[in-house]
Amino acid sequence: MEKNLGVMKDLAIILLNYNSFDDTSRGIISLLNEGCPRECIYVVDNNSGDKEDIKNLGNQKGINIIISDHNGGYAFGNNLAIKKALTDGKNYFLLLNPDIEISLDTISKLYLDLKNLDNLGMIGPRICYRNDRNKIFSDGGLLFPEKGFMGDHINYEKYKENVERSDYNFNIQYVDGSALMFKKEILNDVGYMNEAFFMYYEESEWCLRLLSKSSWKIAVNTSCLAYNLFTKRSTFYQYYMTRNRIWLCRLYNGNVKYVTKERWTLARRALKKGKFAMAKAYIKGILDGLYSNLQLKNK
Repeated sequence: MEKNLGVMKDLAIILLNYNSFDDTSRGIISLLNEGCPRECIYVVDNNSGDKEDIKNLGNQKGINIIISDHNGGYAFGNNLAIKKALTDGKNYFLLLNPDIEISLDTISKLYLDLKNLDNLGMIGPRICYRNDRNKIFSDGGLLFPEKGFMGDHINYEKYKENVERSDYNFNIQYVDGSALMFKKEILNDVGYMNEAFFMYYEESEWCLRLLSKSSWKIAVNTSCLAYNLFTKRSTFYQYYMTRNRIWLCRLYNGNVKYVTKERWTLARRALKKGKFAMAKAYIKGILDGLYSNLQLKNK
């Protein structure tokens, strides 16, 4: 692995922080302890309450820190870091959620995949759970436009020993945005992530754009492992998942009626259970998805 550290100096490892200092700092310190070059690490703070802690950590560790003056969401924050890293001469980019646990060896393997595999523009690792490390969260994602772009993680909640591993899985529609590596050339062909999505489905739309408008391939290397934490499905989550699925349908000719009917059903169930905030999230997501003036902005 040591022999690849010098080569990987054209890699930007980007962590997006929003009130997640404990996880962000854990990831940074882990990478540095493994020998990751400091100039490879970029941390973006989306105007969170712990941005001063992020600034102090960056000064102590000598890594790249970008402080945003507002929270523009996942795509906005990552796009800021990508643009900064491009000016620093980076050619490869790894987007990491703060809760992801990943080794430098895994990062190196993904990096070499992008360098050595023809027409591969984007790749990710197999993602398992941090609290149950043999249980798979995702081997890449599938999307079903006929079902309103319902998403599905391949081998979701299956145990590794029960899944036949083929190393590279190219039969996917998206790489999970919690651990996604790409080469800079794809930006020339399809641009940056769509910042209008704010949260959820922005990496799905980016991958769909890449697959539909270019000859680049995407893949997951199931021999490479990363680990995440399960997060509760909040009203915030359900609003953006509802709105953004409808947006994706509008952009890529998906079944708007399917997702609208599905989400209305969930809203009615929430109302019957007295979960008014959750019902409101579904309904507002439907209305904003259907009636907003949607424009595809690849900033």
